[in-house]
Amino acid sequence: MPRKTKRNPSFKTRFSSRHQPKRYGGGANRKGSDNFAAKLTEAQVKIARRLYKQGKEIKSIAERFGVSPSTMSLAVRRITFRHVK
Repeated sequence: MPRKTKRNPSFKTRFSSRHQPKRYGGGANRKGSDNFAAKLTEAQVKIARRLYKQGKEIKSIAERFGVSPSTMSLAVRRITFRHVK
């Protein structure tokens, strides 16, 4: 028989998304270059996506903009910077 557990709706972890905006200056809700940790701007992402469509490799695009290939891959594949068309 499965155990019934009570769920505490007020349980909060240290990194709960409800508390990040207050604790980290709103960084959790900032998109793109508005985020203080962003390595690219929206304009750079648009250029990078265009270059990728033209057949350039992620590694060469990343070197051009001075970021790691993994960062560039995330931006080009719209995992990050989803709001950029």
